Formats: sequence, C-alpha cells, structure tokens
Amino acid sequence: MEDTKYIISIDGGGIKGVIPAMILAEIEKRVTEEMKKENPNADFRCADFFDIFAGTSTGSILALALVVPENNRPKYSGPFMVDFFQKHGKEVFPNYSPFRFVDKLLMNITNIFQGVNLSDMANNVVNVVEKESIKIETKVESIFGLTSPLEEKSIQNNEINIETISKVEEGVSKTKSVEVKTSNTEDGTTSKPDNDDNDDKSFMDHFKELEEYLRSFDPFLPKYDPSKFEDLLTEYLNEVKIKDAVNGVGVFITSFNISSAERTFFTNLTSEHEDVLMKDVIRASAAAPTYFPAKNISNKYFIDGGVFMNNPTTRVYLEAKKKFPNSKFIVISLGTGRYLTPLEKYSNAGVAQWVSPLITLLMDSEQLNHHDTMEMLAEFDGSKYYRIQPTLEEELNLADASDEDVKKLIAVGDKVINDSTNQLDEIVSLLVDKCKKKKIIILQ
Repeated sequence: MEDTKYIISIDGGGIKGVIPAMILAEIEKRVTEEMKKENPNADFRCADFFDIFAGTSTGSILALALVVPENNRPKYSGPFMVDFFQKHGKEVFPNYSPFRFVDKLLMNITNIFQGVNLSDMANNVVNVVEKESIKIETKVESIFGLTSPLEEKSIQNNEINIETISKVEEGVSKTKSVEVKTSNTEDGTTSKPDNDDNDDKSFMDHFKELEEYLRSFDPFLPKYDPSKFEDLLTEYLNEVKIKDAVNGVGVFITSFNISSAERTFFTNLTSEHEDVLMKDVIRASAAAPTYFPAKNISNKYFIDGGVFMNNPTTRVYLEAKKKFPNSKFIVISLGTGRYLTPLEKYSNAGVAQWVSPLITLLMDSEQLNHHDTMEMLAEFDGSKYYRIQPTLEEELNLADASDEDVKKLIAVGDKVINDSTNQLDEIVSLLVDKCKKKKIIILQ
C-alpha cells in the first residue's frame, strides 16, 4: 500500500482568488504553529505537505507560484500570495468583464420593455422591414459601414468607424416609431399607452449610455494588453518549468486549445507538457476570452481553462488515481466564493430577464455536479474529500480589482478562516499528522 496523497485544487475566479490564497496562508500558519511544538524553528509551506497542486485560471497562479523552487525550498508562501493579489490585482485582473456589458444592456432592455410581448414587437419590426423592402445585409452595411461578408472589412485592424454608432442611434430613433405596446381596456379592446413619448426618451437615454460605453472599447479585440501580466509572471516565475516543481510535487493546470478545439491539461504527472514554462502555463490558463488574447505555446493557441472546467478537482483526482493506483487520497478543493442569485423573481420572466441569471445558473450547476461526483468517488475509494466554498452576500465581478471589492473579499476570507463549520481544523489536523508520521521537519 502506497502512502496517502494529498491533493489541493483551486477554482478559477479572477480577483476572488484572494479567498483561497487566504485559506492556504491560514493552513500554512496553523500547521507551522502545531509543528513548532515539536521544534520551535519549524517553518512549513504548502509544498511541504501537499503532493499535487491543481488549478484553473486564477487557481493556476496559486497552484504554480506555491511550487516555484529556490534553493530546494518553496520560494513563495501563502501570505506572500495574499499580498500578491492585493498588490497586483489591478494588473492581473483589470476592471472589466463581458458580463458587465451584457448585464448593463439587459438591464436597460428589461426596464424599457417591461410588460411588452417581445414576440409581437419582433413581428412588428419584421413587418416594417418587409414593407420598406430593406434587406438585412443592406441594413447591416448602412449601419456599421461594413460590406458582406464581414471579412471584407478588416475587423482585426480595428477599422470600424466610430461615427457609425451615430447611424445606429438614428436608425433606432426611426424604428422606435413602430407601435409595439398595447394594453387591454375594461371593455376588452386594446389601446395604445399614453406614455410612448416617455418610452422613446427612455430608450434614447439608454442608447446614449450604451453609445458612450461602446466608445470606450473595441468589441472586436481583447480588452487588455497582456504585457503587464506577462512581465509579472516573468518577474516571479522566471524560466521555471513545470517539471521543476519543488519537492517533486505534481501539478495539474487546465486550459483549452483553440487550435485543435481540445481540452489541455498541463501537468508533470505525464511527460507531454513537463517542459513548458510555468509562466506560459499560467498565461494560457488565465487567458479569459475578451480579457486577454490567447496564449501561443509551440504554435498552438490556448485560452482560459474555465471555459470547460472551472473546478479541476474531479479530473486531477482521476489523473492522480492513474498515476498512483494503490494510494488513498485526501482531496481539498477550494472555491472562490459563490453568490446565490435569487431566482424566484424570474418565475414569470421572459428571455430578456432570464439571459443573465441563466448563465450563472448553468455555471453553478456545473460546480454542483463536480462536487457531487467527487463526493461519490471519494466514498467509493475510501478517500477523504473536503470542499470549502464560501457564500458571498453580494455578487462581485470576478475582474473587479477595485480596492473596495478587494476589502470585501478579504472580509469573506476572514469569515471562512474563523468559521468552525468549514472543516479547516480537521484538514490542518490531517496535515500535521502527515508531517509527524513522515518526520517532516522544515526549519527556518
């Protein structure tokens, strides 16, 4: 029978990665405090008691940074990574998210068309188009200044004329004259509301806001230049390869190869990717679409692993089972916080209201499926599995690295650390037992 292997897995979640960073820092602190009872000079890091590190996106930053070697010791500690997120959050996680744009747009649409039958509205628009004999592709060309197909206009070269937004505004102003709202009177007849003028003004006010927002970014290019992020990775990880992980620990990082439309696992548990630089692996795993461009590694392009597996726990466990078939496992999975979106208010909602919460619901369902599967696998195998996923009191943008939101996340982390129900004490006890049984004594 082989020794029990300890796996730590960290979800993706942008700046919310400061929460698992705080948990790992607390684990290091508690293990060291217990081991100081054996030797006052004890000084433990995560790579001294975890055997395999897994991560997606922001989780990959933690997983790999904590196994960077320096003089045969882990170079970075848990507290260091907490400081890293606080200090460099704005460079790594810019204040932007595609969901912010979508939510803003959908909120405006919801306010404008509250109570409107969207199907009837769409039919009215189609009727107008048919009556005026306007072809869709011609309309697109007149609004955006594009020819069809789109390839004839160099979107990649950012040549869309910003003045065309005014044409959109003009076109919307004209189409808003279409009568789309009706209401039932007491005698069963329908009448047009008297507040159409107000609706027109509301619509145009929202459109002007949208116009200003569109002017602030080019929707056909990644929002941010990755150079600052890449400079940070080079500064802290240098030219370290994943096969160089300190203490010979295993690493397992998710990404998606868009060149071949395949999932990719950068790991040293097999030899295929062991020579890839850690900084390139992080850059690939954290290349969230619309944030940063894809990462080119060996002429293949990789994006954020969160597009298919934000929680890598189940997969790294299965890979570890293949590598160590006779071992039992202690699996600790750290989430980055979950906000429970109130869904009852959407019980009678339509497509415009459901789009945003539906995306969140699908992502939450995927997370719950991973959790349930991992629980069953651990039970069948006789292994132990712990999941720490704090509930957030408010929805926080995964890319919002503002000082205010970072403070809120720090407060969440403190709450998790001091919560007696999250099994953190039991996890620390298991890790201390491992260090004692294996006579692992790390001195300052």
